[in-house]
Amino acid sequence: MEIRRAALADIPGVCACCVAAFKDYIPLIGQTPGPMLEDYCQARKEHFLFVAAQGEIILGYLLIKNGDGEVMWMDVLAAWPKGTGVGRRLMDHCEAFLRARGKTECRLYTHVKYQRTLEIYRQRGYVIYDRVQEKGFDRYYMRKQLK
Repeated sequence: MEIRRAALADIPGVCACCVAAFKDYIPLIGQTPGPMLEDYCQARKEHFLFVAAQGEIILGYLLIKNGDGEVMWMDVLAAWPKGTGVGRRLMDHCEAFLRARGKTECRLYTHVKYQRTLEIYRQRGYVIYDRVQEKGFDRYYMRKQLK
């Protein structure tokens, strides 16, 4: 498996991975999850979109967006199937990418009902610093100091 910047040809695989990874959250939160609403063609142009690929197969992806000053956002992270270690490797990649750019903090948000995801982020050293109602979503905002 390699992690690389997404090419335009990867976008169908990114979208398929997104649906597979987030479709089960629809009944949990009662609406389409935010990552399923993202325009990944546009995101690829404006932000940093990475894929975890095995040949032509997209196993996961990572969308990083700029923040203010020393902060960048891990906006979307998805891997399918779950439990393969792809998500962990993408998080490692994200944090290394931010450090290489001199960033000192990684931020993210997750729906308050995504308990499994929340626990994974906590284990990785992310802490909740806010809870907001945004775009119809109940979200925890989290951050991690990068060393």
